Amino acid sequence: MFDLPRDILINILSRLPAKSLGQFKSVSKYWLSLISSKEFIKFHHRRALFDTNTNHSRVFVISTHSLHSINYESPSCYEGVDDDYSRAIISLTDPFEKESVIEKKLGSCYGLIFSVCFDDCILLWNPTTGKTRVIPDPLTPSSNGTRFYGLGYDFSIDDYKMVSVSRTISSNSISCQVFNLKIGSWRTVQTAHMSINDHDMIGSFTNDAIHWIVRHRPHDDGFNKREAIISFNIKDEVFMDIVLPNGGENEQSGFRCLGDLKGCLYAVYGGGGDDGVDMEVWVMKEYGIESSWSKVIKLEWIRFGCDYGIMTPVCFTHEDDVVIDLDSWDLVRFNVKDNTIKRFKKCSNDWNLWVVYTETLVSPYG
Repeated sequence: MFDLPRDILINILSRLPAKSLGQFKSVSKYWLSLISSKEFIKFHHRRALFDTNTNHSRVFVISTHSLHSINYESPSCYEGVDDDYSRAIISLTDPFEKESVIEKKLGSCYGLIFSVCFDDCILLWNPTTGKTRVIPDPLTPSSNGTRFYGLGYDFSIDDYKMVSVSRTISSNSISCQVFNLKIGSWRTVQTAHMSINDHDMIGSFTNDAIHWIVRHRPHDDGFNKREAIISFNIKDEVFMDIVLPNGGENEQSGFRCLGDLKGCLYAVYGGGGDDGVDMEVWVMKEYGIESSWSKVIKLEWIRFGCDYGIMTPVCFTHEDDVVIDLDSWDLVRFNVKDNTIKRFKKCSNDWNLWVVYTETLVSPYG
């Protein structure tokens, strides 16, 4: 193995899980240098994102007293399976310990997780390597409005960008600041007139853009609210409006969250706790084309036995399964073809929050 050319060795090692690579650093000084190099980390990162034959994604679950990382493809993480699940469900050390679980606002993009703290500073964390970074307050104060956030990856410059959008109530405008991890400073990139009454706190990254559900208020009388999606292209750094399925034309239209399904933007309707409201997943098959919205899944909340009827998709596998959060209490995996349900083993006896991330060696410093 030591006599292999460097490019062949990189090709072999880049196919291994990031956790294993951390152990292989101790093989020799040469392996330590190779695995720690920016060249290798970038190559492994790209392979983890685009390798459809191997699952590199995990579900990060946080509760009041514990953090866990779950390999949802491992049979050992499900109830009724007696295998050793120590590799399928891993306990993590909490870098967010100063924040209660109720106060946490979590987001993720590929290999990094971020938490927005109560004082508007942002903690970036790679749960695979354990490395963290605190990003200070953005430039624009939010005393006269609110902020919403997102994290995206700009492939053109091989860098992550942290995005903070400030909504100013008095002037009906938004101001966007971007923090390049490699540069290490905030800069204002766009200010736009946009009347938003409400918005998601954390955006979802897909199709090279961060997306938030917002409620526009077209008229000063406060009526006729319209749900929509605003997106922020992470490369060009511009906003764009995207229409929700059926136009999102009224206040009670019920779209709750967004996500990525095999490279396509999806929007979740219903499943938010109202009796008799099922959950629908709509996918935009051609990005930016309103007519390409298609309903791909409809789930009856009553069959899952959740007390409050609150269902949220966590992730979709490369098969025909969807992992679903029930009432922020249980995780289940549902097969849409044969209508079977598998429950995850409980990590804690408390409420939980979750995000999906990719196991990589990428640094919070870019």
